[in-house]
Amino acid sequence: MPSLGNHGHKNQQILSISPQIALPIGIKIWFNESGGSVMGLTTWNYGEDFASLGIGHFIWHPYSSKRASFNSGFPHLLRYIEARGINIPSWLQGRNGLYCPWSNRNEFLKEQYSSKMSELRIFLQKTIPIQAEYMTRHLQEILPDLLASAPAEERVFIYQKFYSLARTPTGIYALVDYLNFKGAGVSNSRYNYERGTGLLQVLKGMKYAPPGSTPLQAYVWSAKNALIKRVERASASQHTERWLGGWFKRLNTYLEGNIDT
Repeated sequence: MPSLGNHGHKNQQILSISPQIALPIGIKIWFNESGGSVMGLTTWNYGEDFASLGIGHFIWHPYSSKRASFNSGFPHLLRYIEARGINIPSWLQGRNGLYCPWSNRNEFLKEQYSSKMSELRIFLQKTIPIQAEYMTRHLQEILPDLLASAPAEERVFIYQKFYSLARTPTGIYALVDYLNFKGAGVSNSRYNYERGTGLLQVLKGMKYAPPGSTPLQAYVWSAKNALIKRVERASASQHTERWLGGWFKRLNTYLEGNIDT
Protein backbone atom coordinates (compact mmCIF):
# COMPACT_ATOMS: atom_id res chain seq x y z
CA MET A 1 0.00 0.00 0.00
CA PRO A 2 1.37 3.46 -0.85
CA SER A 3 2.39 5.60 2.08
CA LEU A 4 0.02 8.28 3.33
CA GLY A 5 2.75 10.84 2.85
CA ASN A 6 2.38 10.58 -0.92
CA HIS A 7 -1.30 11.40 -1.08
CA GLY A 8 -0.70 14.99 -2.15
CA HIS A 9 0.73 13.98 -5.52
CA LYS A 10 -2.29 14.01 -7.79
CA ASN A 11 -0.47 12.54 -10.76
CA GLN A 12 0.87 9.42 -9.06
CA GLN A 13 -0.14 6.21 -10.81
CA ILE A 14 -1.51 4.02 -8.05
CA LEU A 15 -4.68 2.50 -9.43
CA SER A 16 -4.70 0.66 -12.71
CA ILE A 17 -6.94 -1.91 -14.33
CA SER A 18 -6.22 -4.23 -17.22
CA PRO A 19 -8.46 -4.23 -20.31
CA GLN A 20 -9.80 -7.59 -19.12
CA ILE A 21 -10.95 -5.98 -15.88
CA ALA A 22 -11.97 -2.67 -17.45
CA LEU A 23 -14.54 -4.29 -19.72
CA PRO A 24 -16.71 -5.95 -17.01
CA ILE A 25 -16.41 -2.86 -14.80
CA GLY A 26 -17.49 -0.67 -17.70
CA ILE A 27 -20.41 -2.93 -18.58
CA LYS A 28 -21.66 -2.92 -14.98
CA ILE A 29 -21.52 0.88 -14.85
CA TRP A 30 -23.29 1.03 -18.22
CA PHE A 31 -26.10 -1.14 -16.90
CA ASN A 32 -26.33 0.94 -13.72
CA GLU A 33 -26.61 4.19 -15.65
CA SER A 34 -28.78 3.21 -18.61
CA GLY A 35 -29.69 -0.47 -18.35
CA GLY A 36 -27.08 -1.49 -20.93
CA SER A 37 -29.00 0.33 -23.66
CA VAL A 38 -27.00 1.41 -26.71
CA MET A 39 -29.40 4.35 -27.09
CA GLY A 40 -28.64 5.18 -23.46
CA LEU A 41 -25.06 5.97 -24.41
CA THR A 42 -26.31 9.22 -25.97
CA THR A 43 -28.91 11.01 -23.85
CA TRP A 44 -30.10 14.52 -23.09
CA ASN A 45 -32.33 14.60 -20.03
CA TYR A 46 -35.37 16.82 -19.84
CA GLY A 47 -34.67 20.14 -18.14
CA GLU A 48 -30.90 19.97 -18.63
CA ASP A 49 -28.79 22.14 -20.91
CA PHE A 50 -26.23 19.48 -21.81
CA ALA A 51 -25.97 16.02 -23.33
CA SER A 52 -24.89 13.01 -21.26
CA LEU A 53 -22.72 10.51 -23.09
CA GLY A 54 -21.05 7.17 -22.51
CA ILE A 55 -21.24 4.68 -19.68
CA GLY A 56 -20.70 7.41 -17.08
CA HIS A 57 -23.06 9.92 -18.69
CA PHE A 58 -20.19 12.33 -19.19
CA ILE A 59 -21.46 15.89 -19.60
CA TRP A 60 -21.10 17.60 -22.98
CA HIS A 61 -22.15 21.24 -23.19
CA PRO A 62 -23.03 23.05 -26.40
CA TYR A 63 -21.02 26.17 -27.11
CA SER A 64 -21.63 29.16 -24.87
CA SER A 65 -19.50 32.26 -24.50
CA LYS A 66 -20.46 32.22 -20.82
CA ARG A 67 -19.32 28.68 -20.12
CA ALA A 68 -15.77 27.33 -20.06
CA SER A 69 -15.31 24.09 -21.97
CA PHE A 70 -13.42 22.44 -19.12
CA ASN A 71 -16.71 22.11 -17.24
CA SER A 72 -17.67 19.33 -19.62
CA GLY A 73 -16.48 15.83 -18.81
CA PHE A 74 -16.87 14.38 -22.29
CA PRO A 75 -14.10 16.47 -23.91
CA HIS A 76 -11.73 15.24 -21.20
CA LEU A 77 -12.68 11.66 -22.05
CA LEU A 78 -12.03 12.32 -25.74
CA ARG A 79 -8.57 13.68 -25.03
CA TYR A 80 -7.81 10.65 -22.87
CA ILE A 81 -8.89 8.30 -25.64
CA GLU A 82 -6.85 10.21 -28.22
CA ALA A 83 -3.80 10.09 -25.95
CA ARG A 84 -4.16 6.31 -25.85
CA GLY A 85 -3.71 6.28 -29.63
CA ILE A 86 -7.26 5.19 -30.35
CA ASN A 87 -9.01 6.58 -33.41
CA ILE A 88 -12.05 8.74 -32.79
CA PRO A 89 -14.55 10.12 -35.31
CA SER A 90 -13.05 13.00 -37.29
CA TRP A 91 -15.75 15.42 -36.18
CA LEU A 92 -14.71 14.84 -32.55
CA GLN A 93 -10.97 15.25 -33.03
CA GLY A 94 -9.02 18.12 -31.49
CA ARG A 95 -11.02 21.23 -30.68
CA ASN A 96 -13.98 19.86 -32.61
CA GLY A 97 -14.93 17.80 -29.58
CA LEU A 98 -14.94 20.66 -27.09
CA TYR A 99 -18.60 21.48 -27.59
CA CYS A 100 -21.71 19.49 -28.34
CA PRO A 101 -22.76 20.26 -31.95
CA TRP A 102 -26.45 20.19 -30.97
CA SER A 103 -27.38 23.40 -29.20
CA ASN A 104 -30.39 22.11 -27.26
CA ARG A 105 -32.34 18.98 -26.38
CA ASN A 106 -34.81 19.30 -29.24
CA GLU A 107 -32.01 19.42 -31.83
CA PHE A 108 -30.34 16.47 -30.14
CA LEU A 109 -33.50 14.35 -30.16
CA LYS A 110 -34.20 15.12 -33.82
CA GLU A 111 -30.82 13.62 -34.68
CA GLN A 112 -31.28 10.38 -32.73
CA TYR A 113 -31.18 8.24 -35.89
CA SER A 114 -28.76 10.34 -37.91
CA SER A 115 -25.49 8.90 -39.23
CA LYS A 116 -23.52 11.15 -36.90
CA MET A 117 -25.40 9.96 -33.82
CA SER A 118 -25.06 6.32 -34.91
CA GLU A 119 -21.32 6.79 -35.36
CA LEU A 120 -21.14 8.33 -31.90
CA ARG A 121 -22.93 5.37 -30.30
CA ILE A 122 -20.72 2.84 -32.07
CA PHE A 123 -17.65 4.73 -30.88
CA LEU A 124 -18.92 4.84 -27.30
CA GLN A 125 -19.81 1.15 -27.32
CA LYS A 126 -16.39 0.16 -28.67
CA THR A 127 -14.55 2.22 -26.06
CA ILE A 128 -16.34 0.94 -22.94
CA PRO A 129 -13.10 -0.45 -21.42
CA ILE A 130 -11.26 2.83 -22.07
CA GLN A 131 -14.09 4.78 -20.45
CA ALA A 132 -13.78 2.55 -17.37
CA GLU A 133 -10.02 3.19 -17.32
CA TYR A 134 -10.68 6.92 -17.53
CA MET A 135 -13.12 6.75 -14.62
CA THR A 136 -10.58 4.80 -12.58
CA ARG A 137 -7.99 7.49 -13.23
CA HIS A 138 -10.48 10.13 -12.09
CA LEU A 139 -11.05 8.12 -8.90
CA GLN A 140 -7.31 8.13 -8.28
CA GLU A 141 -7.05 11.86 -8.90
CA ILE A 142 -9.89 12.69 -6.52
CA LEU A 143 -8.26 10.98 -3.50
CA PRO A 144 -6.11 13.98 -2.46
CA ASP A 145 -9.24 16.15 -2.53
CA LEU A 146 -11.11 13.62 -0.39
CA LEU A 147 -8.35 13.64 2.19
CA ALA A 148 -7.95 17.42 2.16
CA SER A 149 -11.68 17.85 2.76
CA ALA A 150 -11.72 15.52 5.78
CA PRO A 151 -10.71 16.52 9.32
CA ALA A 152 -7.05 15.72 9.95
CA GLU A 153 -7.87 13.07 12.54
CA GLU A 154 -9.96 11.08 10.04
CA ARG A 155 -7.66 11.14 7.02
CA VAL A 156 -5.69 7.99 7.83
CA PHE A 157 -8.90 6.02 8.32
CA ILE A 158 -10.39 7.25 5.04
CA TYR A 159 -7.14 6.55 3.19
CA GLN A 160 -6.94 3.03 4.60
CA LYS A 161 -10.55 2.22 3.76
CA PHE A 162 -10.10 3.56 0.24
CA TYR A 163 -7.21 1.17 -0.38
CA SER A 164 -8.84 -1.74 1.40
CA LEU A 165 -11.40 -1.53 -1.41
CA ALA A 166 -9.08 -0.50 -4.25
CA ARG A 167 -6.92 -3.62 -3.93
CA THR A 168 -9.55 -5.74 -5.73
CA PRO A 169 -11.34 -5.29 -9.09
CA THR A 170 -14.75 -5.45 -7.40
CA GLY A 171 -13.66 -2.83 -4.89
CA ILE A 172 -12.44 -0.53 -7.66
CA TYR A 173 -15.80 -0.98 -9.39
CA ALA A 174 -17.62 -0.07 -6.17
CA LEU A 175 -15.53 3.07 -5.70
CA VAL A 176 -15.72 4.21 -9.32
CA ASP A 177 -19.43 3.58 -9.67
CA TYR A 178 -20.41 5.34 -6.45
CA LEU A 179 -18.23 8.33 -7.29
CA ASN A 180 -20.05 8.55 -10.61
CA PHE A 181 -23.41 7.95 -8.90
CA LYS A 182 -23.32 10.36 -5.97
CA GLY A 183 -20.15 12.38 -6.40
CA ALA A 184 -17.10 12.89 -4.22
CA GLY A 185 -18.79 14.64 -1.31
CA VAL A 186 -15.96 17.16 -1.09
CA SER A 187 -16.89 20.39 0.68
CA ASN A 188 -15.34 23.09 2.83
CA SER A 189 -18.43 22.98 5.03
CA ARG A 190 -18.38 20.80 8.15
CA TYR A 191 -22.16 20.57 7.87
CA ASN A 192 -21.94 19.11 4.37
CA TYR A 193 -19.10 16.82 5.41
CA GLU A 194 -21.26 15.32 8.13
CA ARG A 195 -24.50 15.12 6.15
CA GLY A 196 -23.43 14.48 2.57
CA THR A 197 -23.96 11.30 0.59
CA GLY A 198 -20.79 11.37 -1.53
CA LEU A 199 -17.90 8.94 -1.62
CA LEU A 200 -16.10 10.76 1.19
CA GLN A 201 -19.05 10.36 3.55
CA VAL A 202 -19.42 6.68 2.68
CA LEU A 203 -15.75 5.96 3.40
CA LYS A 204 -15.99 7.88 6.67
CA GLY A 205 -19.14 6.02 7.68
CA MET A 206 -17.52 2.59 7.29
CA LYS A 207 -16.31 2.90 10.90
CA TYR A 208 -19.88 2.37 12.11
CA ALA A 209 -20.56 -0.79 10.09
CA PRO A 210 -21.54 -3.97 11.96
CA PRO A 211 -18.58 -5.84 13.50
CA GLY A 212 -17.11 -8.53 11.28
CA SER A 213 -18.08 -6.82 8.04
CA THR A 214 -15.74 -7.18 5.07
CA PRO A 215 -14.57 -3.91 3.49
CA LEU A 216 -17.19 -4.23 0.74
CA GLN A 217 -19.95 -5.07 3.20
CA ALA A 218 -19.01 -2.09 5.37
CA TYR A 219 -18.90 0.15 2.31
CA VAL A 220 -22.34 -0.88 1.10
CA TRP A 221 -23.76 -0.62 4.61
CA SER A 222 -22.36 2.90 4.96
CA ALA A 223 -23.69 3.96 1.55
CA LYS A 224 -27.18 2.68 2.34
CA ASN A 225 -27.10 4.38 5.72
CA ALA A 226 -26.10 7.72 4.16
CA LEU A 227 -28.90 7.49 1.59
CA ILE A 228 -31.49 6.51 4.20
CA LYS A 229 -30.53 9.57 6.25
CA ARG A 230 -30.85 11.72 3.15
CA VAL A 231 -34.40 10.46 2.65
CA GLU A 232 -35.22 11.06 6.32
CA ARG A 233 -34.02 14.67 6.09
CA ALA A 234 -35.95 15.40 2.91
CA SER A 235 -39.41 16.94 3.04
CA ALA A 236 -42.33 14.55 2.61
CA SER A 237 -43.43 16.42 -0.51
CA GLN A 238 -40.25 15.36 -2.31
CA HIS A 239 -41.09 11.65 -1.97
CA THR A 240 -37.40 10.76 -2.12
CA GLU A 241 -38.13 7.40 -0.52
CA ARG A 242 -39.32 6.17 -3.91
CA TRP A 243 -35.71 6.12 -5.08
CA LEU A 244 -34.35 3.93 -2.30
CA GLY A 245 -35.21 0.63 -3.97
CA GLY A 246 -33.27 1.50 -7.12
CA TRP A 247 -30.39 2.96 -5.14
CA PHE A 248 -30.09 -0.17 -3.01
CA LYS A 249 -30.27 -2.42 -6.07
CA ARG A 250 -27.30 -0.56 -7.49
CA LEU A 251 -25.35 -0.79 -4.24
CA ASN A 252 -26.02 -4.51 -3.96
CA THR A 253 -24.14 -5.08 -7.24
CA TYR A 254 -20.99 -4.16 -5.31
CA LEU A 255 -21.39 -7.37 -3.31
CA GLU A 256 -21.81 -9.69 -6.28
CA GLY A 257 -18.07 -10.13 -6.71
CA ASN A 258 -18.32 -11.43 -10.26
CA ILE A 259 -15.62 -9.32 -11.90
CA ASP A 260 -13.01 -11.69 -13.30
CA THR A 261 -9.38 -11.18 -12.42
